[in-house]
Amino acid sequence: AAAGGDKTQGSLGAGKNYLEEAGMHSPMSVVRKSAKDPGANTTTAYVKNPQGPPLDYSFLEIRTIEELREVMPRSGYRKEPPETIEDDNGQPQPNHLRDEWTKPPRDDLQTNALKLGNNLLTSLPPVFNIILREVMDKPRNLSWIDLSFNQLEEVPAVLASHLYSRLNVIYLHANRIRKISQAACLSDLPNLRSITLHGNPCEQTTNYRLHAIGIFTTIKSLDFTTITAIDREKANTFYNRYLAQKEQRRSADKE
Repeated sequence: AAAGGDKTQGSLGAGKNYLEEAGMHSPMSVVRKSAKDPGANTTTAYVKNPQGPPLDYSFLEIRTIEELREVMPRSGYRKEPPETIEDDNGQPQPNHLRDEWTKPPRDDLQTNALKLGNNLLTSLPPVFNIILREVMDKPRNLSWIDLSFNQLEEVPAVLASHLYSRLNVIYLHANRIRKISQAACLSDLPNLRSITLHGNPCEQTTNYRLHAIGIFTTIKSLDFTTITAIDREKANTFYNRYLAQKEQRRSADKE
């Protein structure tokens, strides 16, 4: 399967603080100082559209993204399943997920994070866009996704869509991604702040860290390690030289 190490690191461990890493907060209510007694706290009205827990499909041995239609998440609040589904003959039948579904405690609770780590996924095809609309009320709000410890051989380009422009955090560590250059497809995500790629074969690329930081101009963290100003300066110098040499080779091949 995937690379070695603690299989929960970055999937569950880091995921516990996903709101903090993605720059979000999830207060169900706000606390104000009492006007009469500034030292006393008084709970006031609910915060509008609070952040709910991640939709957690990790450790479910999922092989294809379509299987999200057939299983309930381990935790979190998925979108209400339809009352009926079609069987193999195209006939409607009762949807068993209705019996397992739990209504969120609030109608405006926002689910912006998706855990798919520690499964058997080999790819994330375009149908992911359809599946996500079926399990999340507002998939465009997706800001954090964990795909670590799967069997992905390529960086999922489907995440580069404008549909996911709010993505802050992407975990891709411990997969089977061989080429660091593939990650460039995600470099235009405007709000990306953290990405992980360690534990993939591409980590063995010469100057891997400089290359990855050079690709992603907006990130503040790579592989759970903060990017310093010196890191950024070195990476920019390296990557610009790399691109120049690549262009020279391309021009030479045309002659």
